[in-house]
Amino acid sequence: MGVVKFRVAICGGGIGGLAHACALAKFPDISVNIYESASKFSPFGAGIGLWPRAWNVLCALGLDEEMAKITSASPMDGTAHSFSFRKSDQSNGFTFGNMFSRGPMLTFHRAQFQQVLAQHVSPSCRIHHSKRLKSYSQDRYGGPIHLSFEDGTHGICDVLVGCDGIKSVVRNCLLREQAEIARDNGHLKDERDLLACTDYVSWVGSVAYRALIPVERLKEDCDKGLLVLPTTPTMYVGTNVHLIIYPVSQGKTVNLALFHLQPELQDMPYRGPWSKEVDEAELFNITRFESWEPQVKRWLKYVRRPTKWAIHRVKPLPTFISGNVVLLGDAAHACSPHQGTGAGQAIEDAYFLAELLGHSRTTLETLPRALQIYDNIRRPWTQETSAKSNANSRYFMLHYDDFDFRNADAAAVTAKLHELTDLIIADWKWCWTTTVGDSLKAAIQQLEGYNL
Repeated sequence: MGVVKFRVAICGGGIGGLAHACALAKFPDISVNIYESASKFSPFGAGIGLWPRAWNVLCALGLDEEMAKITSASPMDGTAHSFSFRKSDQSNGFTFGNMFSRGPMLTFHRAQFQQVLAQHVSPSCRIHHSKRLKSYSQDRYGGPIHLSFEDGTHGICDVLVGCDGIKSVVRNCLLREQAEIARDNGHLKDERDLLACTDYVSWVGSVAYRALIPVERLKEDCDKGLLVLPTTPTMYVGTNVHLIIYPVSQGKTVNLALFHLQPELQDMPYRGPWSKEVDEAELFNITRFESWEPQVKRWLKYVRRPTKWAIHRVKPLPTFISGNVVLLGDAAHACSPHQGTGAGQAIEDAYFLAELLGHSRTTLETLPRALQIYDNIRRPWTQETSAKSNANSRYFMLHYDDFDFRNADAAAVTAKLHELTDLIIADWKWCWTTTVGDSLKAAIQQLEGYNL
């Protein structure tokens, strides 16, 4: 490595952190260190989906060839059947909607996806495991950022990128730092609002049971025609419960996620661990599924020791930056997983930020300007898309327009489901009708228009 213009510390080695390191790899004058709390990258994980908008970013990073080897669908530009929606809380379930997109939603096993990212960071990038950040400190008027870790060790950098997930330490430190600045400037209301933001993670009132089912275990039922392996992600919906199924690992495994909503508990504190392995019998404590269509019950009989996740979100933050500290991915805008865009938005953040940091107009002195442009453009966008995903979390539970899907007559239910489908698709179209390139072009123009 030649002359280094600044040092970047990435807190968190998940999808967002690794994608950011991959995106920075083409800028040899930026030193990169990743600090990951886990002792190693886990070989476990559930399925994730990527829409064309995020896939285009992977193409720009040169990762498309390797990623195409581990997905269960073929990347393409043509029209794809991307989702089927079934009303399933009745013995005779029926498909009430289909979603078609320009290019499919590509599905992956999270661990395989993360492994490919890790293989494409720069050889000069150092990955430090078992490093859980405790706090950071920075001078308001510039200078390096000092990092303190739970194991008593320390680090130093010029830019700290918080990719440490929904329970982000970086986010809480950043908001407290902004609150102190507001107090010192006499803005007491802003101080109170910012301190309130440190509790901006809230439970949405739902839990997800996630499981991976090897296809070989399904052979008997498939041979009998009792189950059909999904080639298209399928949503089985009912009041306060829905199930999503899609293939991962090149079609060798089926990803299953069952969501259960208790609307009266939204924004209440969640008691217990946010994720844990549970006995499959717990699925039937939600509802006995006796009245559900047979194929749902057959899918559930194959679930073994699912992982139960309490679904939380980050409420809209007033800023993603403070000094030379910046947030991306779930640390900045975690939302419910009902558009399959969490990983994709983290990848977009990572790429967008890297392009600004690596630009020739960004120096140690102009870093605050580059980070402000990132915040001005990415924060409104991600908060808008997060709101759409959070809306889907209600729609998939058949919470729409105060309509009683359980007791209305069949014709009224069908009409309302078609109306709901149109709304879901309209809110989802941004995933394949827009690109990050347009907003990045505007950001670069702002950066280049800045007078040094």
